[in-house]
Amino acid sequence: MVLAQLLGNWFESLDYNYHIASHCSRHVSPRSTCTACIDSCPVDAIKLENGKPVIDIENCTECGDCVASCPVQAVEGFLPKWKIQNERLFMDENRIPTVKELLIYYKSGISTLVSEKEAISLEWKKTIEEANQMLDSLGEPPFHIIFDQAALSGESKLSRRELFLLWDTELKKMGTDMTPAKWRFNHESLNLSQKYPDYQFTKISLDTTTCTVCGACEKLCPKECLIIDKDHFSISAQQCTNCSLCQDICPEGAISLKQMISPATTIEQQVYYNECASCEETFETLNQENNLCMFCKMKQRT
Repeated sequence: MVLAQLLGNWFESLDYNYHIASHCSRHVSPRSTCTACIDSCPVDAIKLENGKPVIDIENCTECGDCVASCPVQAVEGFLPKWKIQNERLFMDENRIPTVKELLIYYKSGISTLVSEKEAISLEWKKTIEEANQMLDSLGEPPFHIIFDQAALSGESKLSRRELFLLWDTELKKMGTDMTPAKWRFNHESLNLSQKYPDYQFTKISLDTTTCTVCGACEKLCPKECLIIDKDHFSISAQQCTNCSLCQDICPEGAISLKQMISPATTIEQQVYYNECASCEETFETLNQENNLCMFCKMKQRT
């Protein structure tokens, strides 16, 4: 009986639906405006319930678009696998990858895309062009596209050695696929900052005239891109995934984000300790000329 129960739990673990984890920006803060997963879903299977995204399992096709689009890797699930052979990715007309996926594959050594048709779809062309533009900004050569007639015809011949290797690979794959679903999730692999450590994909701008150094952005940033100490407000956007949480929760609207590729840099703003002209209390500010603390400014507004 115990063995049967264990086996039952095991087989149940093999099937696991896509799920949105608690570190989703909308779970972290009700002020989050992120709709990346909703916007990416081709079948509208993700809706907001009480301000939080929920996946309709009945309508979900597990295409993986929401997994790839989430800026904080909060959609747990599997990215569909591509046919890859000899460091070449075979293009599937039924599914178009995100630019992020292509850039991740590129850093894994896949720089050649194989088309099984002479005419490439407009969707594929657009995605490849955008990926190549980003590769150019990253100082990398573009993707190379080739037409493979053998792939088109489906004809392939295997030597006896290749056949044995294929069987061995399939057996190992079977063992991997039979592990519990959560162990096989690959959503956390979609982090461009880890693949391109010398670059940042977002520019974080800070308005020092309106920032009150309240620290809300620092507390909620999932990548620790914003650090405030007694002397400086430091901004390091290399790990930033453009989740927009800092921008959404800033009460003064002092933070703005822009998607762009640039060399990774750290910007430090001096923290000043001024005396408030109204309450005479010492307060932190990034503007040396500021003579009113946050609370006295709020009183003036009311």
